[in-house]
Amino acid sequence: MDDTSDIHHPKSGIPTKIFAFSDFMRHPAHHSSWSAPEPNAKPWRPFRSRLEFDIAEIALEAALNNEQTDRLIDICRHCAAQLEKFMFKNHKDVRAKWDAVSQRLTGFTKDMISIPFADKTWDFDVYYRDLWEWATDLLRDPHLFPYFHFDAQRLAKFNGQSFERFIDEPFTAQDFWDAQSQLPHSAKPLAFILYADKTKLSSFGTAKGYPIVARLANLPTHIRNSQGMGGGYIVGWLPVVKEDKAHAGLPAWANFKATVWHKSFERILSSLAAKSKTGQWLECLDIVQRWFFPLILILSSDFEEQSTMALTRGVRALWPCPVCLVPHDKLSDMLHCYPRRTSCDSEAILATARERETAEEREEVLKDYGLRDVVNSFSTVSSTDVHRALSWDKLHFHSGGLWSDHLWVELQKYINSLGREKMSQVDKSYQAFPHWRDQKHPNQVMNISFTDNSTHEDISKMIVYATHNILTEADCPLSYLLLRCVQLYLELNMYASLEVHTTETISSGRHTHLAFAALLWQYINKTVESDKNWNFLKLHMGSHIFDDVEAKGATRNYNTKPNEKMHGSLKDSYLLRTNFRDVAEQILCINTWQVAADHIHHHLFKFNDHQCQLDEEDFLATVVERPVSTSNSFHVKLGSKQPPLTFDAIQMAHQADQAFINFRVKLNDFLNVLLPSLSIPLPEGKHIHLRGTDKITEYRFIHINYESMVDWRQHTDYLRSNPCFFGSPRFDCVFIRLTENKVILGRLVFCFECLVGNNTFPLALVHPFDVPTGLRTRKDKDLNLYRVHARPRAQAQFFPVRSFIRGALLIVDGPSDYLVVDTTDTDMFLRIKMMHLEAGHIMCI
Repeated sequence: MDDTSDIHHPKSGIPTKIFAFSDFMRHPAHHSSWSAPEPNAKPWRPFRSRLEFDIAEIALEAALNNEQTDRLIDICRHCAAQLEKFMFKNHKDVRAKWDAVSQRLTGFTKDMISIPFADKTWDFDVYYRDLWEWATDLLRDPHLFPYFHFDAQRLAKFNGQSFERFIDEPFTAQDFWDAQSQLPHSAKPLAFILYADKTKLSSFGTAKGYPIVARLANLPTHIRNSQGMGGGYIVGWLPVVKEDKAHAGLPAWANFKATVWHKSFERILSSLAAKSKTGQWLECLDIVQRWFFPLILILSSDFEEQSTMALTRGVRALWPCPVCLVPHDKLSDMLHCYPRRTSCDSEAILATARERETAEEREEVLKDYGLRDVVNSFSTVSSTDVHRALSWDKLHFHSGGLWSDHLWVELQKYINSLGREKMSQVDKSYQAFPHWRDQKHPNQVMNISFTDNSTHEDISKMIVYATHNILTEADCPLSYLLLRCVQLYLELNMYASLEVHTTETISSGRHTHLAFAALLWQYINKTVESDKNWNFLKLHMGSHIFDDVEAKGATRNYNTKPNEKMHGSLKDSYLLRTNFRDVAEQILCINTWQVAADHIHHHLFKFNDHQCQLDEEDFLATVVERPVSTSNSFHVKLGSKQPPLTFDAIQMAHQADQAFINFRVKLNDFLNVLLPSLSIPLPEGKHIHLRGTDKITEYRFIHINYESMVDWRQHTDYLRSNPCFFGSPRFDCVFIRLTENKVILGRLVFCFECLVGNNTFPLALVHPFDVPTGLRTRKDKDLNLYRVHARPRAQAQFFPVRSFIRGALLIVDGPSDYLVVDTTDTDMFLRIKMMHLEAGHIMCI
């Protein structure tokens, strides 16, 4: 049970391995032969000391201007302890060092492209790093190299009956496998992920930037999607073509702008073009020569950029999708599949069009396929299909599209039509929603028309629980039908968010998409007389979610969110470090310094970690006589320790709370059963009889590590059992394992440690929610709600905290009823899905 198989690509020459999942450690095949070198003892060079680097980094992070930097240096010179030489005198010295350390990195090149249009030549500046040199910088980094995966893999986990394939990283998905299949024997794919999007640098949007971000798909997600070494790097800066009133709106002007984009991007791809055809040998740090073939595996962007990349004509085209050939009037029909576009087909259509004699004839040919009369820059890189590389983006297509602009707007209309009282009730439901880690807590949602996409996602996760008693079938059948559609949208969104996909979750995700499509089609047909147009592209794009998962791995591999986070630093640089003229060069200079600082900082971290290990080994060798485990792993840890209190004091403080009735007596009974069950002898062989003057220690924080059902890795919940957490009571809920096959939910009441004999027991008083709920209501079936019913509070029970599985988010739905929120995270979603199945719940569609 739980065995794991690891099948590498046949051309890798690596045999298939099967081993116990508990022994599963994902490493590249070269890992065992690779021995990391000793860390650089002076990683801060070319700065003369670590102190100089720290000061320069502070000035960089704080975006200090020249005068502020000079003042900081003046202060430091007065306060220096003379332990290290500090030679900086002014900002010029700092800049010289940043420029020096930047020489270690692949820098930016500035080129000019000239495009003829309307009887004149237009010149544009484009900035770019050599992509091949940038990639080899990462390959030659001793701290990143052990994490590179050079061969496609097919992973599977034993589910009790058979090995079930799972997909997460790009190199575990189909497109990476297919790419390696097309290469010569022993050749390795070097797969690039590229992102492009314009961003407003100034508050009023008058100044714009056009960064290109690159990542390597050969690195795992936790490195690739980070902001530090091995994460996203700005590798290009495209020109922004200003609108010209004399030409705006004309097809020729649209083609001109597309030509500028692709001619500029061709410069960025130029270092990969020849190497993608013949490959490039490179000696890696394990002294193995590898034959790399670069390709563009994933393109991450919003729809506007996707249209530009694919050279399609946007939302108004006859065939608007950059991925498939869906007709423009069939975008709301998600029940049918349409032929996929390919780069070969698009190039052939362009060649056919260019054989026509007149521009009008060429336009007619291209218009019939929704293409532009421009050569695609991605055609210069072999094994790259731009339509295949384009990827579904959760941030723009769901949270910032289908939800924010359509489903949410429709729901607001229905709620508004019910009057101010119902609108206020929705806001109050959001205000009463329990807080949860990493989830925003909007209070006034009914007046929200514009906010960031992340906030929209959090609003959507709560909407069913906030409105299910307002948008009822009896009062408004159409609003209730729409709410059911929203519930299926949320379920689809959770499947799309999974960090690891199995064959089963992909199948379930596809089924959910079809169910959502069918139910939304019902709603569209019943509201055909309204002025709402459901024929829009972001609805259609959901048809490609699970094709992309099978081809390129989990959606976080191509989510634009990690890339858009980088815009903030660019805006800060523009506002704080430029003179607002010719800003591209200034911003990219600061970016290069920031990358250099990241590299030095990372090496300093490794150096410090190495020194700590040496010190710890010396301590264990010289001081400790018996073996000591240095592992800090644990399942549950209590925190926020309070002063010890007697049972009498606790009973007095909680005399109004029925959960504390006979608190000490019930604890005695519980301990007299618990200890024998754990094979722990009762003190002196007698029943435990704690007295009112005995003391226990309360804790108000619980740190729970648990294994996620999604990726089988350790995740963490932070739970509170606090009567005054930031001015308000907060008592979180938990999953509690009673037996191997029985799990219940309950709310924390009081967490504490109790000393019995020589043993300390971490325990919790919990209000259990395990009373049978009876026959499931129609609404619960329609909205797939998981309902639990609480015992009377006087029947609160004691549990060892080690029986807690993880935290849970529940909302009140009546005097004793609660609904379990399954949208908090992907593990919660699968955990509640399993509980639905075990309870025999069947969702109505």
